[in-house]
Amino acid sequence: MDRSIQVRPFEPRYLDRVVAIERSSFGDDAWDQKLLCDYAQAAPDTFLVARRGRRLAGYLITVVSDNSRAAELVSIAVDPRERRYGVGTVLMDASRAQLQLRKVKTWWLMVATENAAAMRFYQRYGFRRTGKVKRYYGAGRDAYRMRMGV
Repeated sequence: MDRSIQVRPFEPRYLDRVVAIERSSFGDDAWDQKLLCDYAQAAPDTFLVARRGRRLAGYLITVVSDNSRAAELVSIAVDPRERRYGVGTVLMDASRAQLQLRKVKTWWLMVATENAAAMRFYQRYGFRRTGKVKRYYGAGRDAYRMRMGV
């Protein structure tokens, strides 16, 4: 893991870079700028960005439920040029630490059934598949629900 990675809360000045990371990571499925802004307003403490050196390298958004017992990892993305340096792991660790401080018990996410690399990453982190959701990403595009205890 690269010790030069720093995590901080999202700020509006990071928006263009976050949108660029989103597009380079998800292509046609990328979220638009408005949706990312909506998440910044809805989850200001749990929309995190990571810098590796002087460059914004990735982001992670977690939304804590109203009852504060569960949280959803709604998105994580790392610039393709910044992958394999530990950015995703540092973001996950920072988010998990926040969730533990808030006494959240369960962290869950949805991942496309064909995204084997993401599933391996989440499984290494401790997430386990708990179910399959048909057409979660549209016709013929299913997802697995994954969950872990915080």
